[in-house]
This record gives sequence, structure tokens and C-alpha cells, in this order.
Amino acid sequence: MNFNRSYFSSLLVLSAVLSPSLLAQTATTTKRAELLPPAPITESSSSSTPTLDLSPAAAITATVSTAKAPAAEVSTKAFSAVGVDVKVGADGIGFDVATPLARKWNLRGTGYFFRYNVTLTENHVTYGGDIQLASGGGSVDWYPFNGAFRLSAGFIAYNGNRITGTATLNPNQSFTLNGTTYYASLTDPPHATATLYLGSKAAPTFSFGWGNIVPRKANKHFSVPVEIGFAYVGYPNVDLNFIGTTCNAFGTACQDVSNNPTFQQDLAAQRNKYRDDLSGFRFYPIVSIGFGYKF
Repeated sequence: MNFNRSYFSSLLVLSAVLSPSLLAQTATTTKRAELLPPAPITESSSSSTPTLDLSPAAAITATVSTAKAPAAEVSTKAFSAVGVDVKVGADGIGFDVATPLARKWNLRGTGYFFRYNVTLTENHVTYGGDIQLASGGGSVDWYPFNGAFRLSAGFIAYNGNRITGTATLNPNQSFTLNGTTYYASLTDPPHATATLYLGSKAAPTFSFGWGNIVPRKANKHFSVPVEIGFAYVGYPNVDLNFIGTTCNAFGTACQDVSNNPTFQQDLAAQRNKYRDDLSGFRFYPIVSIGFGYKF
């Protein structure tokens, strides 16, 4: 019993002496382990399973390899690229040709054309119509946010937009001109021609839209341009004329319209009325959508 007590007492003393030094050594070993980089897991020659490298260098390499490189931009020097589009809109079927002037600026040329003929008969009166749309001009496009949105100012150098109509009256057919009723002669019924000229030959344009047919990204070629605006073409001009002979309701007192002062006064007043009714067209709409490609 005394031996056991002496033995245990010796163990307690030894533990008290060694414990501080062991704890200090353990803490030092732990700190060294934290400072050392983790060892890479290598692939054993006897195994075909790929290993994972968790070293900081491997992590940096992986980050660099997965990062996307920024899209390259084409040169923004003046006339360094060309884009074209085909479009349809209020002016007919058209096309654009554009080239950059600077990073946010394009120079663009525009042309439109369209023609449609129609003939119809209503209430024994034969009408004919010819719609001709033809125009061309240019503009400067500004992309303030260096994106798709743009503001444009330009001009129409040639405005050939016009609508022509004809009407052939039947004998003794009545018609009204400036509120006055006339009757067509039995032997020489009147024939009417009218041409609506949609503004002056040249006009300024203002518009905004989306889409750049000369994209600044080198790997982008296609675009869908949309444009909304107006051209100030001025008041439309209505050319209305008659040839033939008119009579009263009984078919008498017939007179050639060119020699009838009352008829000519009513004709002039009717032209002015049409002009006033169409005054809204002095702001001719620009609305189009197209498909573009950059070369």
C-alpha cells in the first residue's frame, strides 16, 4: 500500500513538471503547421484518379483561366468600317449605309422607294390612284451612352413623295365642289385629276432609335435598327384640276369648266380646303424597322 502511494505521488510530480513544456511544444508545432502551405495532392502511379491541387498558386491560375476577356472593339477612326441595312417604314422600302465618325458618332445615308397603282369604280365613277414614294438624304447619329440608343439629325435632299388620283364622271353625274353641286354634261362629262405633293423637295429630319448598324464590338455584325421621328416637309401642295363641261340639273346651260368663273372660284376654294385638311402632314412621320450587317 505504501508502495502504491509512493508510485502515484511520483507520477503526479512528473506530470506537473512535464505538462507546461509539452503544451508549449504542441502550440509551437500547431503555429508552424498553420504557416506552411498545404501540400498538393499528387496522383499516385498506381491510381488513375485525378488529384486536386489546393495550393494558392493553383487557385490563382484557375481564376485567371476562367475569367472572360473583354470584347475587343473595332477601330473608331473615321470611315474605318461600313454597315448597311434594309428596312421598311412609313416612307416605303429603304436602305441605310453608315460609317463611324468617332466612338459615339456615325454618318448615315438613307434612301426609300415604293410605288402602288390602283383602279376602282364606285357609284358609277371610275377612280385611279398612284402612290409614289421616293426620297433620299443623310443624317448624323449620336450614341450618347455608347450603346444601342441614338439621337439623329439630318436632312432630306430629295422628296419625291406624291399621290396622284383621277376620276371620270358619268354623263349627268352630280358632284360637289366647295359646297356647290354640279352636273356632268351628257356629251362631255368632266374628268378630274388630283396630285398631292407631300411637302417641299428638301427638309430637315429629327429622330431617335435603337440599334447601330456599325457595332463597335469586333465580333458583332448583325443588328435590328428601329427609328422614330419626323421630317418637317412643310405644307402639302394639292393640285386639283378639271376638264370637261358641266350643266344644271336639267342638262341645260352647259358651260366648259375652264370658262366658268364660278366653277374656277369653287375649285380654288376646294384646293385650299384640302391643303388645310392635310396640314398635319407638314410633319411627315419617320417610322421604320430593319435588318443590318457590318462588313
